[in-house]
Amino acid sequence: MKENDEFILDIKRLGINGEGIGFYNKLAIFVDDAIPGEGHNVKITKVEKNLAYAKSLEIKHKSPDRITPICKHYFECGGCQTMHIKYEKMLEFKRELIIEAIKKYTKLNPKSFEIYPTIPSEKITEYRNRSILPVKEGLDTNLHVCMIKQNTNYLTAIDTCVVQDPLINDINNQIIDIANKMHLRAYVQKYNRGLLRYISIRVNRKNEALVTLICGEKNPKIKDLAKEVSKIPGVKGVYENFNLEKKAINPFGEETNHLFGEEYIIENLGDIQYKIYPTTFFQLNTLQAEKLVETVKKISKLSRNEIVIDAYCGVGAIGLYLAKNVKTVIGIENNKDSVLAAKDNAELNKIKNAKFYQGDSINLIPKVIEDNKDVKEFTLIVDPPRTGLDKKLIECINNSSIRRIVYISCNPATLAKDLDLLSSKYNVSSLTPLDLFPLTSHCESITILNIKK
Repeated sequence: MKENDEFILDIKRLGINGEGIGFYNKLAIFVDDAIPGEGHNVKITKVEKNLAYAKSLEIKHKSPDRITPICKHYFECGGCQTMHIKYEKMLEFKRELIIEAIKKYTKLNPKSFEIYPTIPSEKITEYRNRSILPVKEGLDTNLHVCMIKQNTNYLTAIDTCVVQDPLINDINNQIIDIANKMHLRAYVQKYNRGLLRYISIRVNRKNEALVTLICGEKNPKIKDLAKEVSKIPGVKGVYENFNLEKKAINPFGEETNHLFGEEYIIENLGDIQYKIYPTTFFQLNTLQAEKLVETVKKISKLSRNEIVIDAYCGVGAIGLYLAKNVKTVIGIENNKDSVLAAKDNAELNKIKNAKFYQGDSINLIPKVIEDNKDVKEFTLIVDPPRTGLDKKLIECINNSSIRRIVYISCNPATLAKDLDLLSSKYNVSSLTPLDLFPLTSHCESITILNIKK
């Protein structure tokens, strides 16, 4: 196998990033935009030790599940990966991705516990309540908001995004129009110079928005821009943020200043209210977030005699939603601002039985259990990043008296690896996939584990 080889490849399954996977002499070959069941004439673009990458030259046999993407930017943007697949079929694929990960990374038998069908999203377009888009100057010398094409540094200019709330698209376009009329310059990383670096917008279901203008340099013109942005219908508050590092990993820099209007907007999950600030973590699909927390409440079978330990609690979104069903919620979070926001949200909702602590779960979980010796029932909720649980945290959990774990995952591979380690003490009871990000390859799931008797 070498680069530029051409041959017919049958696509057998879907990869975790939405690519099709076929096999040639047992070598896995990844092909973008290919669907299981299809035959493609492919050309090898890269060969590694245990796998290869190819591009499709021609589809010899099309899947009945192939559809025309509804977004004109789809093949240049990379923000969505599965818009060419029927939604109902993609729900099945996401469930299968999780099953494949369990087979690959664990000794568990997926047939030994219930794996439910993927919970669909009520909306498959216009669901994203937040965007952070880079700004660049085009050949026409005007500014444009862009998407960064997956696995590249290439910026694709977009004027609309079908998965974003329409208010976000409208505000982005109006900000760009204002900035162009003011003759402002976009940030250029090569020279580490230029004013507008990113535009961040958060919206709620009341069509209220918070805008943050992320800048690559300090310039008084940003306040002039912010003043005009504050006049856009729907904009409730405007912030400035300065990210002056040339090779910054995160869009947001450390300095954020409130300039105009309200400091936050409020969103609801059920009857629980949450204050949303520019850098607050909140699920991007609000309707599905409601389904997620409601599903957690339903399948975890909580009692009023137990304590829920909400690790990775963020601003308390899950813990506060469950508080009225349990004795106490104890949230643990490393980020200081998130802990302050969680306490603020508890006060906003007049919830008295929720406490939030800043620190490391490895240290705080044993302390919580020790301080509550009279309580026999502890449920642990974990919602880690894509990297999964820290191995020391898994060891801590396995050495604890926690009787139930609710594991919310956004990565089938790390979920499976963690389940394999937890299975020495816990049985997997059920796994529920949930489509939090329609038209993308991302898989969210809720796994219930119960202590072995």
